[in-house]
Amino acid sequence: MVQPAGTDADSLAQQERRRLLRFLLRLGHLLLATGAPAGLVETTLRRVAQNYQIKQFNALALPTVVFVNFAEEDANLQIEFTAEQGLVLRFDQIEATYELARDAERDALDPTEGLRRINAILAMPPRYKLQWGVLGHVLATVGIALVLRPSSDVVGAAAFFGLLVGTLRLLANQRGIVTTLLPMFSAFVVALVALLAARHGMAASPIYVLVASLLTFLPGGTLATATVELAYGDVVSGATRFVSGLLQLVFLMLGMLAAASIVGLPPEKLLVPVSDATVRAWAPWLGVLLFAVGHWLHYSATLRALPWMMALLLVAQAGQQLGNAAFGGYMSGFFAAMLITPASYIVQYRFGGPPAMVTFMPALWILVPGSLGLIGMAELVGNDRLAGVENFVTTLFSIVAIGLGTVVGTAVYNMLFEPVFQRAGTMADIMLRYLKLRR
Repeated sequence: MVQPAGTDADSLAQQERRRLLRFLLRLGHLLLATGAPAGLVETTLRRVAQNYQIKQFNALALPTVVFVNFAEEDANLQIEFTAEQGLVLRFDQIEATYELARDAERDALDPTEGLRRINAILAMPPRYKLQWGVLGHVLATVGIALVLRPSSDVVGAAAFFGLLVGTLRLLANQRGIVTTLLPMFSAFVVALVALLAARHGMAASPIYVLVASLLTFLPGGTLATATVELAYGDVVSGATRFVSGLLQLVFLMLGMLAAASIVGLPPEKLLVPVSDATVRAWAPWLGVLLFAVGHWLHYSATLRALPWMMALLLVAQAGQQLGNAAFGGYMSGFFAAMLITPASYIVQYRFGGPPAMVTFMPALWILVPGSLGLIGMAELVGNDRLAGVENFVTTLFSIVAIGLGTVVGTAVYNMLFEPVFQRAGTMADIMLRYLKLRR
């Protein structure tokens, strides 16, 4: 049977469209794995699709699912979706993902090349050896301890538990259900050992030790992103993330409650007073720097990202102190998030720094209101359960306030900074053209 003349060309065109669909889908999943809001993922995919001259294109991103469809004139509508769960990217992979997205927005990459780069990103080995990642978790834990309670006993205990939790995270890395249950198991182990040590006369305050070692499990980023998505009308994605973050908070609480039911401890031993003579004003700032170095090692960030991470963390620390002095503790997170959000965008888009997610997420974790919320959860291990429940609710309000601060900060950047930068870029182009004409 004689085949029509255009059959081979049509077959090649269909294969090319399928590769393009696959590339857009996998790129969308990588962007979701960076922690980016669903709206940003959809907008990025639409910008990429414009380079391929796609006349009808739409994308729908949810936390674990991406839908992509496009149609051309005289062609059948093509719809494809895929789902992945449990994909977590390190900071170096996040940088590579945004670099790929930026290249795809600027020029129409060959879909085969795009897929090859995606596979290379997923196969990237950590920049530092595993033991350096554990050391990074120890440094981050010590940094939080210096921010919360700069006393030698708390810092020493936090270093030990940071080593313990860092090792558990290493052993459970990318192991499915084990990774899901890791927050609850870590909270149980840390609370059990800390409460037993306190019962036998350890001077360190168990609550601050719990906070320092478990802070990276606090889903502040997830809940803040959920608040952003809900504020922008992405109800399904925002509600899904909010429930997921709330469930992780419950996991942490259950782990600590299980340990408390075994040990039990009078409330007066949960918070051991520290004399003002042992507290140094420079300790929190040193803690911020150690926290930055710890995240740089633990999440395998690039060397160029380290100074920017430090800068954003210092802005967050200064912002929360100013916000606390001006508005009180409940609004300090809102004020700090309102500062670090435009700062992270400026670093990414105007100074050629790492993606905003790389600098923003550590700064989000350092905000003390979220940590104090975890202290409220830790109070549940004592007998004052009512105070613990009240502070658990305060945790949610604090993180929602941080998310709203992120929304306001994004609006501030779009309304105030971006127009200025665009005018500056236009003036620079005019000056360059003028100089060329003069030559």
